[in-house]
Amino acid sequence: MGNDHDLGWLRKRYGKFPLVAAVLANADFAPVRGGGRRSEVAMAIRRPSGGILLQTKAFYPPGTFRLPTGGIKDGEDVEHALLREVHEESNLDVEIERLVAVIDHRALAGKTPFRSYMFLLREIGGTLKVNDPDEQISGWDERDVAGLESAARDLRGLDGSWRRWGQFRAVALEVLAGAVR
Repeated sequence: MGNDHDLGWLRKRYGKFPLVAAVLANADFAPVRGGGRRSEVAMAIRRPSGGILLQTKAFYPPGTFRLPTGGIKDGEDVEHALLREVHEESNLDVEIERLVAVIDHRALAGKTPFRSYMFLLREIGGTLKVNDPDEQISGWDERDVAGLESAARDLRGLDGSWRRWGQFRAVALEVLAGAVR
């Protein structure tokens, strides 16, 4: 589906949600750089404790946590991608509470935006485990609003080759913290 078609369908299904424009100084990093992927789902999974599930990967800088995300395949609708990715990355059974926001990440150079569809989900069952070992997920953490804000600051504070990626990944956490406050 095209991005505009997705927005219309999502508004009919989930009602109003913000369309957030995030400007990136430079988009020369994965997944924004390209390679065929132009959009993703971001999964804010609320655990029974009330905390939001964040993940880290084996190759991230130590102590770096972010929302789980996953690519939307060509021809795949957003909701199908969301539920497929939740299964692959967490194995949890979830209910969709709401579409929190759609974030368009655009580089100053003006390329086509990279779109993130962020959903708030409620865990209703399953056992937390990774079903796709290629993801290299090495740890999980549950965060309240202050913890989401802290993780966003940590991402924004990354330097070197991780700097641009960290700033990109921080946006979703900042938007989510504001939405669930």
